[in-house]
Amino acid sequence: MIRLVRAELTKLATTRLIYGVAAVMAAFAALTVAANILDRQGAPPLSADSFPMLVGGPVTLLSGAALLVGILGMTTEFRHQTVTQTFLITPDRGRVVAAKLVAYPLAGIALALGIVAFTAAVATGWLAAKGITPSLLDARLGRVLLGAVLAAGLCALVGVGVAALVRNPVAALVGVAVWVLVVEGLLMSLLNIPSSLAKWLPSAAAAALTNPGGAQLSRLAGTLVLAGYALALALAGTRLVVRRDIT
Repeated sequence: MIRLVRAELTKLATTRLIYGVAAVMAAFAALTVAANILDRQGAPPLSADSFPMLVGGPVTLLSGAALLVGILGMTTEFRHQTVTQTFLITPDRGRVVAAKLVAYPLAGIALALGIVAFTAAVATGWLAAKGITPSLLDARLGRVLLGAVLAAGLCALVGVGVAALVRNPVAALVGVAVWVLVVEGLLMSLLNIPSSLAKWLPSAAAAALTNPGGAQLSRLAGTLVLAGYALALALAGTRLVVRRDIT
């Protein structure tokens, strides 16, 4: 199993997907820090206490980036038919999918750690230029990092599960977008679904990790709920890949 996971990580490292997503997220992180520092209308003055807020700016989108990596990493195997060679080398399809279910969350976590570190470096440099020295030992910064890592890992797992079920990259991405924007966004509002129910849906559970507080679930509850969705999708997707013709 370790060999298969290592092979999946090597395969990911030799493609442009992870590097392209990381570059886009790094640019977004820098822009977020700049916007939060330059636009202070109605906000308290910058201080060392602003550091966790600056670092946490891109975290919500970062979970979406990890979801994207999970979806595209799995669906491109079917799109380019490289999955046929993979299954010829390792006929046990369940083990192959299981390796992807481990490798892509690890890649999502690595992406989250890298972008958070980059964001912290940009924010530190900008604040230092203003004579402000932030503390890297701030407990709030630790909570930002924890939320980013949990959300990225679990969202990548969701992405692999969705991709295993759908297989087509366009259909998977459109399906996720429709679910988040239409089902959890528009329909919840039009149907007046109470927040006490809506907060148990997948993207609301993810938001509890990256943007806790308010009427959302606690971070622990959000982690458990999102993990439940991820595992359900992973199991269903694995079963379908094992039983379905790959052609």
